[in-house]
Formats: sequence, structure tokens, C-alpha cells
Amino acid sequence: MPTLELETMRCELDGHLARLRFNRPEALNAANWAWVQDLVSATDYLAQSTETRVVIVSGEGRAFCSGLDTKELAKGNLTIDWFETWERGVIALANLKAISIASIHGYCLGGGLQVALACDLRIAATNAVLSIPAVREGVVAALGPMRLARLIGAGPAKQLCLLGHRFTPEEGYALRIINEVVDPAQLDERALAIAHELLDIPFTALLHTKEQIDAAFELDTTTQMAAFIVAQEDCLRSPEHARVMEEYRAMQARPSQEKA
Repeated sequence: MPTLELETMRCELDGHLARLRFNRPEALNAANWAWVQDLVSATDYLAQSTETRVVIVSGEGRAFCSGLDTKELAKGNLTIDWFETWERGVIALANLKAISIASIHGYCLGGGLQVALACDLRIAATNAVLSIPAVREGVVAALGPMRLARLIGAGPAKQLCLLGHRFTPEEGYALRIINEVVDPAQLDERALAIAHELLDIPFTALLHTKEQIDAAFELDTTTQMAAFIVAQEDCLRSPEHARVMEEYRAMQARPSQEKA
């Protein structure tokens, strides 16, 4: 299995499935300088993997990611260059030509939640603890507030970002931040099940659908329509579409009892 081993995380490629694992468990996967540089390297590695279609993002140890390393912030080591590098990695994760699933357990605070928001789907264990408390540390949560507002609306996003309170996975589900809440023992199994379900769906259609949703708040309908025509032509020419239609025609040709 091709693997990229970095100081604070690793990427594992297994056919069309990739796993990005944050691996700084002694610090609850908090993001220091090495971490953000590794995120840029890891997302670049994934972007260059033409076989990758689904990425599961998770954390080793007791946390998904506890956010920026507050010890480093207090020392003045997290400069504006750090924040720029951080957001470059998060944007690259969001822009991957693959469907990403955040598999969240334990602490998912600040930057950890920002990483999860950059993923396409978010599955959380019942033991997850979530918040976006940047203002309480006297900083802005990079582009996290924008992503959150696009996902759940300005009102709830302001409440979470301006007050910085922690919330449960169940509350996150009610706010539509979290897609599913599961028992901790079932988290990895469920993330893998969703990944394999996605891998069974024609990838060309999946990718164009993701791109259309991502552009929903940026493009007018006329521009979206033009992009849709290009995307649909690509889908109609794709081997996945041809395979699905061939299976459909074969099913229709069977006797009615066999279809049932």
C-alpha cells in the first residue's frame, strides 16, 4: 500500500480509497508549524493521486484535531505565515478531486472543526467535542466562519463563532454540521461503509455534483447553467454512465419475476 509518512500525519493509498491520518496524538493532533506544512504536503500528494476517489480524514489517539497549538500561539510562533500556510492546506483539502469524509472522535476544536468543514461529509462519534473558539484566543478562525455560514446559515454560524461555545455531536447534527452520529466503536466501520458506497457510484457524476454544490454560493445561475452543460456532457461520455445504462438495459430485458 503506497504510504506518505510525514512528521505529524500520514497518507495511505489503497486503490481508489485514501486515508489521511493526523498523527500527533501526544498533543491531541494540535497544529504546529510542522503540522500545517504536512497538511500542505499531504493534500498535494492526494491531489497528484489520479486513482484516489474517496478520502477518509481521521485522527490518531484521543482526538480528531484539537485545533492550533495554543502553546505555540502563546510563544508567538504562529505568525501570519503560519495562518496563510494553514489555510492553503485546508483549501487544498476542500478542492481535492475526490469525495472527503471527516471521521471525527474526541476533540474537534477550532482548526480541527475547520478541517472537518472542508470535507464533504462529516461522521462523528458520540464522544466528539466540537467548537470554533478562535475569538476567545484573540484571532480569526481563518475561513472557517465563511464555510460554516455557507453550510448552516449566518445566524447559527455567528452564534457558534462569536461565542465559541462547545457543542455535542447531536447538537451538530441538529445544526446540519454533522451528517451522522455513531457509537465510537462503530465510527471507523461506518466511515468505511460510506466510502465504499461512494466508490460504487459513478465517479464522474459524483465529482461534478460536488463541484456544482461547492460553487452554489459563488456563481450566478447563468454561469452555473453553462458549467452544468459541460459537466453533463462529460457524464454522458463517461464509461461509468455507459456501464450503469448497460446494467439497466440488461435488468429491463429480464422477465418480470426475475426483476422482482
